Amino acid sequence: MKSLIPIFTTAATAVMVCTAVGEELPAELQFLPPGGMRLTGESVTPAPTPEFLTMQKEISARLQSLSTEQKLDFFKTYRADTLMPYNPVIWPDKAAYERYTEEWKKIGIKSQQTVQVGAHERGNGQWGLHGISVNTFTRAVSTLSLSNLVYDAGRNVWISANGELAPVTYTTGSDNVYGATKGTRWSLKKSDSLSIINETLSISKRTNGEFVYLAYAFSERTPGNGTVLAQGSYVLRFRVGPPAPDPAEEVKTPEPEKATTTQEPQAKKETKNNRKSKNKKRSRRSKRKNR
Repeated sequence: MKSLIPIFTTAATAVMVCTAVGEELPAELQFLPPGGMRLTGESVTPAPTPEFLTMQKEISARLQSLSTEQKLDFFKTYRADTLMPYNPVIWPDKAAYERYTEEWKKIGIKSQQTVQVGAHERGNGQWGLHGISVNTFTRAVSTLSLSNLVYDAGRNVWISANGELAPVTYTTGSDNVYGATKGTRWSLKKSDSLSIINETLSISKRTNGEFVYLAYAFSERTPGNGTVLAQGSYVLRFRVGPPAPDPAEEVKTPEPEKATTTQEPQAKKETKNNRKSKNKKRSRRSKRKNR
């Protein structure tokens, strides 16, 4: 059965669903405010340099020339949001990989739209999310597709129209676009004669305590040639605290500042004092002679 889930479904207004005061959110959702209030954040996307995009095109061209087996080996370790490890098949010249790495480090994070997400209790240990996005230009309000998901706190699974998303904990290092994070990713994969569906929701927190990321992705393809029937994804970022020193990322130790002093060395002081004393004695002798 086909299941088309739009990434943003339009809604004229967003209804606030309040929870009872004092209800405790599940551990996985405790970055959200209590009482049904929404947390304001932003949808974000990587912002690569033009040089990096050119390199990506070159890599894609090389991939097309590989055998099916080589492609499968490559995609076993490939993640779109993480620096690719060195592969001599893709980079015969090691210097080209080093240039690729340098451009990767220059990738920034671009803000797209303002978003708000909150949680409401549904009973029997289940929680729902309600999220909206606000178009930057038109100010039109849309409901986020994650509003269709239900979290079962007792079993730690998310339930969608397609089935249950099972959890796996994960970490990312500083070579990830969004930095070093720790979190949980819930995934579902199902297929039938009509389509193959992949659905993922992840919640992670920067190890420096600054941001929480909530990411959702959905795709539906035909089982034969993999024709895309529906797909979409987004990453939401919420500031939850001031950044602290991040032990999971490389921290450059600043060079010690050169000591600056306004005091003169003792030897120079003594030399100057001796000169002053001799000049005074000469001045006295001169005055006596004049008398």
